[in-house]
Amino acid sequence: MGIVQRQSLKNSIVNYLGIIVGGLSTMFIYPLDWELYGEIQFSLSTAILLSAFFSLGSHALVNKYFPYFESTKTKGFISLLFIYSTLNIILISALLYLFKGPFSTILELGGFDVDKITENLFIILPLGVLMVYIAVLRAHSFNFGRIVYPDIISNFSLKIIVPAIILLSYFSLINYNIAGWVLVFYHIVIVILLLLYLNSLNGLDFKSGVLKRVERSKQVEMVRYMLYGAMNHVGNILVYKIDVVMIGLLLSSTKVGYYSIFLFLSVVIEIPTKAVFQITGPMISKAFDNNNMNEIRKLYKSASANLYVIGIILFSLIWLNIETFFAVMTNGEDLVMFKTVFLLLALTKIIDMVTSINFSIISYSRYFRVNTLFIFTLAISNVILNYYLINSYDIVGAALSTGISMLVFNILKTVFVMIKYKMHPFTWPMIIISLFLMVAICLPLLLPVVFKSIVLSILISGSFVILFIFVVYKLNISIEINRFIDKYGAKILK
Repeated sequence: MGIVQRQSLKNSIVNYLGIIVGGLSTMFIYPLDWELYGEIQFSLSTAILLSAFFSLGSHALVNKYFPYFESTKTKGFISLLFIYSTLNIILISALLYLFKGPFSTILELGGFDVDKITENLFIILPLGVLMVYIAVLRAHSFNFGRIVYPDIISNFSLKIIVPAIILLSYFSLINYNIAGWVLVFYHIVIVILLLLYLNSLNGLDFKSGVLKRVERSKQVEMVRYMLYGAMNHVGNILVYKIDVVMIGLLLSSTKVGYYSIFLFLSVVIEIPTKAVFQITGPMISKAFDNNNMNEIRKLYKSASANLYVIGIILFSLIWLNIETFFAVMTNGEDLVMFKTVFLLLALTKIIDMVTSINFSIISYSRYFRVNTLFIFTLAISNVILNYYLINSYDIVGAALSTGISMLVFNILKTVFVMIKYKMHPFTWPMIIISLFLMVAICLPLLLPVVFKSIVLSILISGSFVILFIFVVYKLNISIEINRFIDKYGAKILK
């Protein structure tokens, strides 16, 4: 088994362990203190947003230019990355300090809780800085074919430290202020551990005078690429993190806590998407190089069918048992009135799954810059919609904003690919399985009393999913799913 296969297998195991740990924490630990959990999520999301501006795309250089430094035997690659990152942090910090007054005034006029930022600034600021270097070090470890340990160090460990902080606070061993500093110290430890790990791989190439060894024209090229990467990164963060930040500034930390639970549940639905993108990305790139549009068309439809089916199954299992989830989890009654949030976020994920790899198709084509335009369109619309809808509909408004923005985003991508390459991901059998999705949505809304019974909800959801899989198999929507059922179905029935 090669290094790629080994790392992929190990990474899958780590990801599934993370889901289990995150699921248990979501059900039994985070609800112990909604406000603190909301404070932590607000601080982390705001720091991630800040780090996107701080980095100005410096992490985008890591994988792009590492081969150049290797082939030319130019020493000091990691030094150059740290120089760029540090200069970017200083520049953005100076701009934020100079325009702090006008920026604060604008936020106050908009009804945002500026004091919340001020009170948490000494937590958010160092977190934002540390996240820049963590992103660079993580990306550099990928240059050596290593994804598992960096993922354990920086992602899986977060699923341990956050519930630990909640429990320490719950038992009055720490207060809210100390909880914030624990987060900062934790991120410092991440930087140290990543440095030590890279050093074990001989990947720490700290050399002085690197700016003199790299040609000026190459540095100009790198800065241009970095700024292009910054546009994509900032746009992505505004899309996927701005809702949590705005809920914290417009509503309360407790509402951030509520919303974050539903976010986790919706993310569970899209777990297969990451694997599909990782697998199909190189295949799409190769197909474009060979001008094999039929292969891309085949991948487009296949990925869409597979993801749509899996998305409906996962959505049905969660949505049809949402009342059971509330009944079992700690303080679940606090979330009952906001269950529409999950419905909207989950449908957003399913829309993204059924339109499948359109983003990758555009990214690997000669029209790759169009994605940046679409991302910024999505980001701006998301910010505007969040502002108005959160004020009008609470956290339901945040979910609705995300849903509308992502719907428009996917329509733009799908129509663009259809116009430029005369292809789309949809097939006629999808209409039939869409009916199952509609039924799954409506059942708990039309029969709320029935689904309050834990036994009935489990029986109905199990029967529904089995019937759905049977129909999917008979319709032959996906060759891969049918092969999977043929291979393992007989063994299960034995």
